[in-house]
Amino acid sequence: MSQQGHWKASALAATFSSAGLNGTAWGAARPPLYRSTEIGFGQSMHADADTTPRRQKRKASSEDESMDSSSPTPEPASRKVRSARDDDPVAAVINSSPAARRAVARKRTRTADAGPGEVALDKLLEPLEEKDLRQLLSTLVAQNPQLSTQVRQLVPRPTVNSACSQLVRLEQRLAAAFPYNKAGPAADDYTFHRVRPALEELRDTIVMYLDHFTHHGLAGDLHTANALAHPAEWFDLLAQASDVAVRMPRWDKPENNRIRRDTLRQLADGWLRATTATARWADDGHIAGRDMLSRWAHQLGRFYAAEPDLFEPAVQVFQRSFSHLCPRLPVPPPPAASA
Repeated sequence: MSQQGHWKASALAATFSSAGLNGTAWGAARPPLYRSTEIGFGQSMHADADTTPRRQKRKASSEDESMDSSSPTPEPASRKVRSARDDDPVAAVINSSPAARRAVARKRTRTADAGPGEVALDKLLEPLEEKDLRQLLSTLVAQNPQLSTQVRQLVPRPTVNSACSQLVRLEQRLAAAFPYNKAGPAADDYTFHRVRPALEELRDTIVMYLDHFTHHGLAGDLHTANALAHPAEWFDLLAQASDVAVRMPRWDKPENNRIRRDTLRQLADGWLRATTATARWADDGHIAGRDMLSRWAHQLGRFYAAEPDLFEPAVQVFQRSFSHLCPRLPVPPPPAASA
């Protein structure tokens, strides 16, 4: 629009205004649309730009005041440090019980043997197999004989069950020592020398435990710390050890059977001593049950059938001592003497 047109529009608007008509009445002269639009849009933009930051400032200040009134006073830095240290188990143990302090002390001791960059001793021993640990301990005691007494005090004392379990493991080791043969385990001289170390170890272990458990007799007979409390423990050891000895292999050469026969001879002597001690134990007023005696007699009869000449003395003493308590003992009679 030209300047003249603008001037006419302004004069017309002034005329309506002087006549008492407002700018919003019907038929009132209005400024051009693009002028009002530009001016109105510009004013609204400036108003929003002016008022929005002020509203945000007033809102933020009110929120800050409300938060300041509701939130507690911040802790000092020293208090924060102390509360963080409360989570430290080493610092917490200062105010803990004596048991907790001892537990932490043991935990420090387990790791104190490791220097910088080294692995703790318990972690080094953890992946080792049983045989490796046994070999390590044996080597340590051999190099330091003064440790033998201390190790014996720390190791649990053997029981009849633990001894019999070890005999079974040694018997399995003996069976594994046999060389492979399609026809089964051979009885020749070559095979005997192959398995002889395992066979001798089994014999020595049987004799060792037999002497350990029967050397001091029964608790009612000799009041010693190593005496057996009941004859049932004695006969259980004898029965299981004799079963293992009877299953020892027989060899083609008679001299190779010496290990088996020597083992059975010592076991037969153990049966004799156990029967004699049990007879005295019963004479002292202890009760020997019929079922228990029948079981022992049955076991003794099996070994007597396998080696009559070795177990005959024990059978005779058993019959003479307990026939009045258990008349029907399943023990075969001793072989008749030849004329």
